Amino acid sequence: MAKVKDDEWIDIGTVQSIELNKKAVTTAHKGESVAIKIQSPGTVNVMYGRHFDHTSEIVSKMSRHSIDLLREHFRDDLAKEDWICVIKLKKMLKIE
Repeated sequence: MAKVKDDEWIDIGTVQSIELNKKAVTTAHKGESVAIKIQSPGTVNVMYGRHFDHTSEIVSKMSRHSIDLLREHFRDDLAKEDWICVIKLKKMLKIE
C-alpha cells in the first residue's frame, strides 16, 4: 500500500520479486537498497508517477489475521526490530 495523502492509502499491488545487486532474494533488510517488482491488483492500473512516487510512504498491507499468523508461525524468525515495525504498521493502518 502507498500513502498518498494524510489518511488516504491506495493498494499498489503485490510484491512479485525482490532483487539485491541484480540477484533474486526472498527478503530485504533495513538499510539495503533493493529493486521490487510489484504486480498491480486485478485490472486496476496503478502507475508510478501518477498515483504514487518516491516521496510516498510504502508499507505492507496487514490485517489482524496476518499479524496473528506471524505470531503463530514466525515468532522466533522475526527480530525485535521487526516486531516494532509490525506494531507501527498496526497503528498506521488502525488495526485493533
